Amino acid sequence: MDLVWLGWALVTTAVWGIGTLTSKPATDGKGARFMLLGAAATEAVAFGVLGLLLPRNEFPQDGGLIAVGFAAGAAGMLGYAMFYEGLRLGEVGVVGTVTAAYPVVTVLLGVLLLQESLTFAQAAGVALVIACILLLAIEPRAAGRPSRAVLALSVLGFLAWGVWGYLAKTAVDGMGEANLFLLYAAANAAVGTAYFAVRRGGRSTGPGSGKALRLALVTLACGAAGVFSLTLAYANGPASLVTPVTGAYPIVSTLGAAALLKEAFSARIAGALVCFGAGIALISIV
Repeated sequence: MDLVWLGWALVTTAVWGIGTLTSKPATDGKGARFMLLGAAATEAVAFGVLGLLLPRNEFPQDGGLIAVGFAAGAAGMLGYAMFYEGLRLGEVGVVGTVTAAYPVVTVLLGVLLLQESLTFAQAAGVALVIACILLLAIEPRAAGRPSRAVLALSVLGFLAWGVWGYLAKTAVDGMGEANLFLLYAAANAAVGTAYFAVRRGGRSTGPGSGKALRLALVTLACGAAGVFSLTLAYANGPASLVTPVTGAYPIVSTLGAAALLKEAFSARIAGALVCFGAGIALISIV
């Protein structure tokens, strides 16, 4: 199997990890409404331009395939909405790690519905990467517990992104990257418009400083770049391998927090890092 997909998947892991690190202070400073509308506008424009400029196949005539591509974009943006609304109410440690477990959904759908097959080594690698994600999702005991609203939003984001991965793989195989980008642009614009109409108020929970704006722009740019590289990874590899690798992005944000914010580097994080490295090595075996 060509490992081009792995390069794009690791790029996704890196940029989404950086975006997760900046997402909480950005959301605190600019608000969930700003972040979601910013993501919708940024990705609608970026993917519209990419879809028009990149070489592409004839646009599909199959209405079902078009619906799958549009639904993929909508599911991804709904996941963003749940993520940012969850951050507005809770900590990134809860929201970020629960939503990052979405590869479990995509892998199951890929194996069951797309009938993707894995070698024993690849299956072991997928299991180790998922173990990495689950280790990162274990939160140290804190004085308070996350509210039901935060947990509900996190779980909904987890499901939305899991379904997005499956739909994106199905669509990109049937129509190619450029056509899927055009449908992403339409879906992002539609979901962003609907969110704008429904979500009233949406004030920030902190000062809207220049620093918050810069962090927001970094977060939005990383989100769009990650969707681009993820789509190319799906175009070159199976969802059941691509998704666990890209879903391990919390390892990047956790290491970044340890290096930049001087957060503790625990045995749990070290174990997650070992699982990730071993899992990537096994997945890479052709």
